[in-house]
Amino acid sequence: MARTKKVGSTGRFGPRYGAKLRKRVLDIENKASEPVRCPACATKALRREAVGLWKCNKCNLLFAGGAYVPFTEPGKASRRVIAQRVAGDFLALRENENIEDVLDFLPNVGKEEDEVILDAETVSTSESEDTNDD
Repeated sequence: MARTKKVGSTGRFGPRYGAKLRKRVLDIENKASEPVRCPACATKALRREAVGLWKCNKCNLLFAGGAYVPFTEPGKASRRVIAQRVAGDFLALRENENIEDVLDFLPNVGKEEDEVILDAETVSTSESEDTNDD
């Protein structure tokens, strides 16, 4: 009879690959199989459909997430930064008089009206005029 009380599902590897790697695999498999709350309906019905695809069994929400967990640490951090920019700090900056210094990284915000900004239509018409000259 197999003794897998300590090693769980990684008992299938036997003595191969080393204890540390088998513990990592066991942690990943446990995280992937445990129920997680759905971001839309807040029930613990979120299941992994495929690598990076998560589906709620109740509301049928399907979204992309991490390979083994629906919400990764970098994803959580980026969501916090975006929420902070949109909700508070970014809107506060727009009311400021010296916004031009801060918003230089945005292409069409805070620019002068007489400045020409190239878009796909402008580029395609200017290229077609250049080819007709030949």
